Amino acid sequence: MPPTRVSAPTARGVALLLTALLAASPAWAQEDGGGAETPPPAAAAKPKPKPKPVAKPAQAPAQGPAQAPAPAAPGAAPTAAKGPAWPPGATSVSESYGDWTVSCSRPNDRSLCIVMQSQGDSKTGQRKFGLELGTPREGRSEGMILMPFGLALEAGVTFKLDEQTLGKGAPYSSCTAEGCIVPISFPTLATDGMRTAKVLTVTGQKPGAAEPATITVPLAGFPAAFDRAVALGG
Repeated sequence: MPPTRVSAPTARGVALLLTALLAASPAWAQEDGGGAETPPPAAAAKPKPKPKPVAKPAQAPAQGPAQAPAPAAPGAAPTAAKGPAWPPGATSVSESYGDWTVSCSRPNDRSLCIVMQSQGDSKTGQRKFGLELGTPREGRSEGMILMPFGLALEAGVTFKLDEQTLGKGAPYSSCTAEGCIVPISFPTLATDGMRTAKVLTVTGQKPGAAEPATITVPLAGFPAAFDRAVALGG
């Protein structure tokens, strides 16, 4: 808290101070007939010195009680990532946020983190769909989508955030024992949209079918999961 400054005396305060100093001077003049005489110093009785009034210093303007500094606005300081940093000695971390999972590994000095969601048959445990998205690098988040078998590969897939089309879609690259792979590269605009949207819809085409195959990806928990992955990925 800065030191309190005392303001300079006002003009009225200076006049009162001078009046007090003049009143404190000894009165040597005495009345004797028509005039005033000044007796010799030796013959004059030394008057008892009058106590000089102490001039009061000018008072500073009244100030209110000292107040503690106002707390910072909620948005002034950067928001800390949820949860602690890497546990001491840990080489992998897995955390769940709503419908999303954060998975990180640190085999050396570099940390690799992804956010992912899987869907499948709850009875057999077989995965039929999966989406993995890495932390952003140079304004884009790279990842992949696992689509089920039985779709037209040449048509690729398309995306929507709620009812809004996202980009121009993406082609398949290969197939594995679990399904077919679609590499994705989402710009920051897309991942920002995923923070506020409710669902991401991934659509593929069935050969010879009029109706497309649509997979709905809930986005509950995505913002927290993505922020956590960024924090752990460094």
